[in-house]
Amino acid sequence: MTNRKILYGYQIQRGELVIQPQEAVTVRRVITLYMDGLSYQKIANTLNADGIPFSEEAPLWNKHKVKRLLENPRYAGADGYPAIIDSSDFQSIQRTIRSKTEGYVKAEQRPALQLKEYLRCTCGGQLLRTAGRNRRKDTLYLKCGTCGKQFKILDSDLLSEVSKQTAEHDKPFKEGYLPSADTLRLANAINRGLERPEQPEDVVKLILQGVSARYDCCPAPMESDTFNRPAEVDFKHFGQATQAGLAVSHITISDGTAIVHFK
Repeated sequence: MTNRKILYGYQIQRGELVIQPQEAVTVRRVITLYMDGLSYQKIANTLNADGIPFSEEAPLWNKHKVKRLLENPRYAGADGYPAIIDSSDFQSIQRTIRSKTEGYVKAEQRPALQLKEYLRCTCGGQLLRTAGRNRRKDTLYLKCGTCGKQFKILDSDLLSEVSKQTAEHDKPFKEGYLPSADTLRLANAINRGLERPEQPEDVVKLILQGVSARYDCCPAPMESDTFNRPAEVDFKHFGQATQAGLAVSHITISDGTAIVHFK
């Protein structure tokens, strides 16, 4: 590892390689945080925030240092190093790393992943993705970084709710029925004809003309009225505000449902 002559977690005493107790605690902590679902970078940020140095020469942790620590078999006793963790635990870590790598899909290929930074718990904490075996690739498995509560939601359910709720906010003002002068004229003529129905055929014609005139005054149906759930999420709402000022602030996940909050 960079700027360390001795592997993190170890020291030389009386010419022998032995475990450095305080650093060994950090090694186990890194493993626990990773298995709890934190990313390499979030683990590094946690260690830096707690003032735990990586080395005197380069005290700050980064995601690369965390990754190399998790993948180094020497912590399980390889190459003659005293074991800090059991080999079975090390193998479990490697399986978790492989499962994350094998199941990795670029955000542009899986639209639900483009929303992950907006996902929040009902307590307000940010939701982090968690890994595990035998998990569906069309489902987000999440854990709150604040309260620890866990959720899961299908990609399709999340996208459907977000698209529906953003479309509802996008819906323009819909004008109501406004009768024209011709409609009012026909209505008066119909009323007069009904009072003196000597020629009912003429009254029927007036009624049909009145219906047609009223229909012409009705507002045209809007696309959002026809399609309750747009097929895709309109990502213009994420990032900068739209002309209407409707930018997404965050998305609350609770019991498999999503609620979109706007700025």
